[in-house]
Amino acid sequence: MKTKRWVDGLNNSQKIRVIVDGVGFYTTVQGAFDLCFHHQRVAVTSALSWIGMNQQNPIDRRMTGYGTRMNVLNHEGKEVNVDVQVDLV
Repeated sequence: MKTKRWVDGLNNSQKIRVIVDGVGFYTTVQGAFDLCFHHQRVAVTSALSWIGMNQQNPIDRRMTGYGTRMNVLNHEGKEVNVDVQVDLV
């Protein structure tokens, strides 16, 4: 039985390198949804969605990474800045 795609345009088993708030690690697309902190998980999955959206466009298929600073809400509802970079490996 097939499992659903977590991010349109990317396979769940696609390996990625993530740098969030200065800490880098390797994981998969599916593993990115298991991050401990809510605001970091939201930032990483948003960056993955951006890459996946551009992977579906034949002109932008060369996009292999994305980095930005995002304003997201933490678990207390306060807005925090999160530096995030996601690269396809």
